Amino acid sequence: MARKRSSRSPGKFTEYVFLRFVAFGLLLIPFRLRAFLLERLALILGRLSSNARTRVAQNIKQAFPEKSTEWHEQIARQNFLNLGRMAAEFLQGPRINDRFFKKWFVLKPDAKTHKRCYDGGGILVLGHLGNWEWKGVAITRTGSRDLYVLAKRQGNFWSNKWIEDTRGKQNIKLLYTDESPRAIFRLLKEKTLIGFISDQDAGKSGEFVPFLGRLASTYQGPALFARKADVPLYFLWSYHDEKRRLVYELQEFPRPNLDPRADPEAWDRAFTISWVKLLEEKIRLHPGDYYWIHRRWHTQPADPAAIWKSWNLPMPAPVQD
Repeated sequence: MARKRSSRSPGKFTEYVFLRFVAFGLLLIPFRLRAFLLERLALILGRLSSNARTRVAQNIKQAFPEKSTEWHEQIARQNFLNLGRMAAEFLQGPRINDRFFKKWFVLKPDAKTHKRCYDGGGILVLGHLGNWEWKGVAITRTGSRDLYVLAKRQGNFWSNKWIEDTRGKQNIKLLYTDESPRAIFRLLKEKTLIGFISDQDAGKSGEFVPFLGRLASTYQGPALFARKADVPLYFLWSYHDEKRRLVYELQEFPRPNLDPRADPEAWDRAFTISWVKLLEEKIRLHPGDYYWIHRRWHTQPADPAAIWKSWNLPMPAPVQD
């Protein structure tokens, strides 16, 4: 597999220096105040950017057509607030100590369950619900091993290195999608826990799966590794509670009751639709915490009716803007 190269151009370096300068200034501000300021900044930017505002509004409306306009607007506002807060939380990453962790993290059902998952290794399915940057921290603070997360390499070399260093300080290491999958199989054999942030647009090569009322191109990587590696499977999601703490809930994920050798494709589809449905269920419980601004439904099939039929589902009526 050809490795994507991160750019080291002068423009990218200038961009990186600017980001580090802004981050340095923000880190001089206490966390509570920094979160408050970035929440308000995100609200302002959301109002100024018609593209971001429209995308968030349309995605929420498409997912919840039965809700009122007032409800859609309320969730959109909450969503921009959470985006700003997540920026403040990301900057805090290298400075998370035991005191901060106990104050702002809630582990469910309990820390022992998270530690058992961490120590035993396996595949951890994640989504863009809550703060995905801190999901690794919610696991690694319960032990001392490394957690590996599959990620896309950033186009900016210096920014990519900054992200690597920030995550590395919390025992989180990155595996890149442009690298050989052999490393993943080796780590799984060594009982290492590997996280997959799976709800991203997979382009034309992905499997089209029903997700929040629309077809979404979905990566099959988690299904492939789950099928070929006999390891435990877990699902982790997060959301902000009424105290603005991040709650991380972890549960074991059952394997499809199918023979993977008889029909690998059917097994992969069953596994994928299972975690997609589970993520959708959690989003409906905490809609303001989902990453509505991303282009999850960007890629669409040439024949959507045939795809819906393959899932034994009727094609839904289009939602009016």
